[in-house]
Amino acid sequence: MWRESHLRRLRLQHQITLRELEAVSGVSNQYISCAELGKTRAAVQLTGKMDTAIELLIANRKQELLLLEADFLKYRSRLLEAAEECKNE
Repeated sequence: MWRESHLRRLRLQHQITLRELEAVSGVSNQYISCAELGKTRAAVQLTGKMDTAIELLIANRKQELLLLEADFLKYRSRLLEAAEECKNE
């Protein structure tokens, strides 16, 4: 009986979609899904691509969190005050 792969477990636990993995790895989401479900044998190249893809996603999320933190610090203790109009929104 096939057990859940580490990739699938990480992906689900951290809300990483197959499309996100596809975008950063260049591997189709269908192939990733088949590999993580054990429906196809995962090639060594795929393992390397998934390692790199997860590393890229981690770096992207760190950057997004740093931006969120910087924005939050501007408005700390004033989050529920009326915001100024912004042409970009």
